[in-house]
Amino acid sequence: MLRGAVRPPKAKRHHEASTPTASSYYEGMHGDYRWFRQDELVRRCVLVNAFFATMASGFETVLEATREGVDAGDYVYVKERVDGANKAVNLDQALFVAQVKRSVYGKAGFEIVLDGDGWPAWLLSLQSPRLKPNLDPDWRLTGYGYEGRDGFYGPGEVLYFVNLQLEADLEGLSDVEPVRGVCGARHDLLRENFPEIVRTLWAPYTVLKADTSGLSEEEATRAVEELARVARAGKSIAVNESVEATVVNITPDIRGLCDLLDRLDQAIIGGFGTPRFLLGRPVENRATAYAELEAYVGGPIAQARRYFKRELERQWYDRWVLKALEEEGESSEAPPVALKHRWNPVRVADVYEMAKAVSALWGSHGMGALSGRLGKAWEMMGWDPSELEAAG
Repeated sequence: MLRGAVRPPKAKRHHEASTPTASSYYEGMHGDYRWFRQDELVRRCVLVNAFFATMASGFETVLEATREGVDAGDYVYVKERVDGANKAVNLDQALFVAQVKRSVYGKAGFEIVLDGDGWPAWLLSLQSPRLKPNLDPDWRLTGYGYEGRDGFYGPGEVLYFVNLQLEADLEGLSDVEPVRGVCGARHDLLRENFPEIVRTLWAPYTVLKADTSGLSEEEATRAVEELARVARAGKSIAVNESVEATVVNITPDIRGLCDLLDRLDQAIIGGFGTPRFLLGRPVENRATAYAELEAYVGGPIAQARRYFKRELERQWYDRWVLKALEEEGESSEAPPVALKHRWNPVRVADVYEMAKAVSALWGSHGMGALSGRLGKAWEMMGWDPSELEAAG
């Protein structure tokens, strides 16, 4: 292998046998991932949370001495080398994807693809349902299984993150799981019930009674089926049999169904903890919206950032600091410096003012001036719209 050349990843891309049809597209798909793909509110909650956790203000690395008598300024080359590795693997984008996937699946992993010099060149996002930590009887990590093969990866070959890990098994919990039932009800209401209601409002149900006396059973059946086929709104019907039509008046409770949809929306939003006004949902007043945003940034977002900071320093920075020192002839034992991950603070006031404007343009249920243009809304917030496609 040429010096500096990128080594091929261990995980291989499998050829898709065929493109699924629209009716079978979601069959066999991971349940929580399906709702992330199919439910627009779930996706927006996950993406907003991921943006605030990883992309809203960015991060920097800080070089610190690990003992007295050490001048961190003498080791600037260590920071420059590791910062170069972060840039090479597009670490900020990887963290955004990691937050999305750990929210959907409960875990996220990346194969660390190295170049010929042993430095990271690529973080290959692995399929979370197929990735499983391998532990020994003493709960120590021995590697990772992938696609049903235990030990496919060694412990240092994967950058791994979990969500809400309650046990020592390194398996996290999905944020989508608690709202699966709500997603199903919301899907039925929006994709099945509401379209049917719309049809009944402008095209009421009609019961047609046809006199088929004198026809054979086969002819009568065919006549009734043909009558039912053409008896649709806007169609003219001409028959030479006696037909009696009875209109069935159905008055659906539209207000009640809209209230039900709002309750389902609130259940999903509450499950993810995303401030309502960031999703284009109305709030009582400015003070309420500001308080929601402050609690959000200081609670779920701060927790996610603390987790990423600790895992990056443990799994990522310490490793590459040692490599940079070794390349300069420094001892790898008791390194004189350490690299720390520092998130830039989120300015709540600035975010609130811009988000309020974007929210107003988005409108209730996405029916405002920015309707259908989520990428434009992201751009106005100062975020990269291309991240939307990367997360999907």
